[in-house]
Amino acid sequence: MDITIKTLVLGSLIFSFTVFASVPEKPKSESDRVEIRIPFEKTVLSNGLSVITVEDPSAKLLSYQTWFQVGSVDEIPGLTGVSHLFEHFLFKGTQKFPPRKFFQILEKKGASFNAYSTRDYLVFHEEFVPEPGLLETVMDIEADRMTGLNLDEAALNNERMIVFEERRLKMEAGPEPKMLDVLWQLAYRRHPYQWPVMGNPVDILNMTPAFLTDFYKSYFQPGNATLVIVGNFKTKDLLGMVKKYYGRIPGRPKPKKTIPVEPPQGEERRLVLREKTPFERFAVGYHISKAEDDDSYALDVLASLLFEGSSARAKHRLIEELNLVNSISGSAYTPVFPGMFIIYGSMRPGHSSAEMESELWRLIKDIQEKSVTPQEVKTASKQLILQILDGLRTPHGVGQLLGTVHAIFKDPSRFAHEIERYQTITPDDVKRVAVKYFDPNNRTVVTVAPAK
Repeated sequence: MDITIKTLVLGSLIFSFTVFASVPEKPKSESDRVEIRIPFEKTVLSNGLSVITVEDPSAKLLSYQTWFQVGSVDEIPGLTGVSHLFEHFLFKGTQKFPPRKFFQILEKKGASFNAYSTRDYLVFHEEFVPEPGLLETVMDIEADRMTGLNLDEAALNNERMIVFEERRLKMEAGPEPKMLDVLWQLAYRRHPYQWPVMGNPVDILNMTPAFLTDFYKSYFQPGNATLVIVGNFKTKDLLGMVKKYYGRIPGRPKPKKTIPVEPPQGEERRLVLREKTPFERFAVGYHISKAEDDDSYALDVLASLLFEGSSARAKHRLIEELNLVNSISGSAYTPVFPGMFIIYGSMRPGHSSAEMESELWRLIKDIQEKSVTPQEVKTASKQLILQILDGLRTPHGVGQLLGTVHAIFKDPSRFAHEIERYQTITPDDVKRVAVKYFDPNNRTVVTVAPAK
């Protein structure tokens, strides 16, 4: 057996791992381990703003990310979608940097910028070549967006129309987005993960400038924000700029809110949607753990060995052998609060999703009764680790990893723990979580069938 010890250096990131020409039939040893070291620094300003920096002298681009700890989980019935609405508002500029000026400054310098909102956090990010003065300009813009938004009735009406149009385009792209939204709403009865991230249209209509102003002051402020900055800079100089532009902004603790606990499901839930589609589509969800629970790692491995790659159990059986489905995917979504193991895809014409369910349940029962092989676990774990490594090839990917881990665990150093845990998962762990969570009474199924 050939063993090669490799050290991969990407800028200031160091990855040490072992490549095996053939997989040994023995338990994992220390020589099997993948280790990642990211030399970051975390600083917290007196107003509560967290700043995570990674100096990488070799980086050609600089990634500047602003993470706000707010999402649909922070919303209430009747006013859903407000976090996503602010994703739009924060691109509309301020008196100091109106929209046209905001875009012109960044586009003229070749910078890219975007944002995304989730159930737990909202992120704005810019990537650019760090020419003189540009980093300071980006800081000025981002700090100004924390204090100077225009939230009057005219601005609100304009953003409402944009959100409605975005929702229309999303739903017209095909039945899948609607199917997945319905899955979350059907699976959760109490927890706010049931709200669609884009919100319900009637709730957007109910929002007022006064409500938006209160929400803005509560959540879009230093005490609820984290900057993640990766690139070629000196942290000492950068922190001086951060204090200059952000230090003057008052901070406050994130609003305390009691999040309702989702009770055990206790019974299977089903819904059929009728849409204009030539074949059936399906989405199946099982309530599972949250990210900080150890079960989350075994669930990721289970998802990988079922659905990642053509040799994965579900893809091999349902696509290669039986030719039942056009596509099938699955993942364990484990965010801040308990999430869902979601399986979705589409059927071949002439086949029903009931056929897929029957075969999928046979695969799950086989794992529950007979477990999986050490080789399957090793392959799945390696795939998950390689996905993490692949995401670290750019400053943006490094920042996204640190920002995500910090948003979920409040500790950016947890990324090393994530890598380590995947390497300790055993077949017994995979079998245990399959038995624990894949219970028919814990299952929610949404089917999209051709309209009659």
